[in-house]
Amino acid sequence: MLYFFLNGFLLPFGLLYTAILTPLLLVWLYQYKTFKKIWLFFAFMIPFACVHFINGVEARYYFISSFLFFTVFVFTLCFYQFLKVCVSLRSIFRKILIINFILVLIACVVFFMPSLRNTFWITSSVSSGLEKLPRLKMLTYEPSYYSMLLVPIALYYYLKMLFLKLPNTGLIAIMITLPLLLSFSMGVLLGIPMALAVLLVLNLKLFFVNKRVLQYIFLITFLAIILVILLLLFYPDNALFIRIFNLFEGKDSSFRGRAFDSYKLAWDVASMKSIWFGVGLGQVKVLGLELWRTFYQYNFSINEVAIPCAFAETLAVFGIVGIILRIGIQVFFFFRTRVYNNYYRLALFIFIFIYQFTGSYIYNIAEYVIWILAFSPIFEEFNKRKLTISTPA
Repeated sequence: MLYFFLNGFLLPFGLLYTAILTPLLLVWLYQYKTFKKIWLFFAFMIPFACVHFINGVEARYYFISSFLFFTVFVFTLCFYQFLKVCVSLRSIFRKILIINFILVLIACVVFFMPSLRNTFWITSSVSSGLEKLPRLKMLTYEPSYYSMLLVPIALYYYLKMLFLKLPNTGLIAIMITLPLLLSFSMGVLLGIPMALAVLLVLNLKLFFVNKRVLQYIFLITFLAIILVILLLLFYPDNALFIRIFNLFEGKDSSFRGRAFDSYKLAWDVASMKSIWFGVGLGQVKVLGLELWRTFYQYNFSINEVAIPCAFAETLAVFGIVGIILRIGIQVFFFFRTRVYNNYYRLALFIFIFIYQFTGSYIYNIAEYVIWILAFSPIFEEFNKRKLTISTPA
């Protein structure tokens, strides 16, 4: 509950309670064999640190960022261990779904109270023509992070609707979809349907084995067509259409920054020290300040310099070796844990594998939670063999 609802509430930007609680997490982890995996962090970091210090770094930023990276690693290990001992994950998802929707309703009321609006909402420029668009961030620091928190729960319930019996399907669909729409994070709004579409394409026999899948696909397609027609007729200048058109025309500053500018800037930063091993943790801000100011023609402060794309940031920080290791680890665990045998885990993997190329960042614990869920033996009801054999009602 702390992780999902209050992790950054009332804290300075970038600081999380899960980072502050690292000593307590280590004490809890110490009782399990998973604690011994702590050495992996140092086995990964020390070789890179040697190269980075030889090439030269700003030590203060390097050590602070390395400590924050360590807190992310500790949380990831703890979440992995938590999944091994947790027997109530379904109940936790349900509680989060209900509490989150209650907070969404409160946020909708608060939206009309200017003095309290900033508690749940943020007004930002996301694209040309959408310079003052209000977006739901809940109690987190930005809408895209809030959307990523919702992804595991959203995919869980969407897949239950498709494959299994789920009471109150319409209500639950609203409880999941409304927060995602209000956050207006295009990476997540496009990533979830894309993950489900790829999942179905890779498993075409689901169309013939489970009639419910086909029924929902036709229903969703029909409703989507009706919605598009109504919007075109009565509200053609809506935010969704504007942003989609901007995406195709290359005018969406947010998408362009994550999907294109991030890679150019990451390559330029890495080239300042070593394109093979990158510049090191915390160094992008130091080395990239003038580069950012020149590229964007804007007087950035050092704390505003960031690469809003996990894959590109990996290139800048750890170089080509880092991105090879990143993809290699993902592919290794995909086959080692047989992700392909469970539709839920496979959907998570497809989503986050695609998303890392256009969003997130290397300190984002919401991303690592998705990876760990994808690599853990959870929700056996979505196992491919079980769903293929069973006959739908």
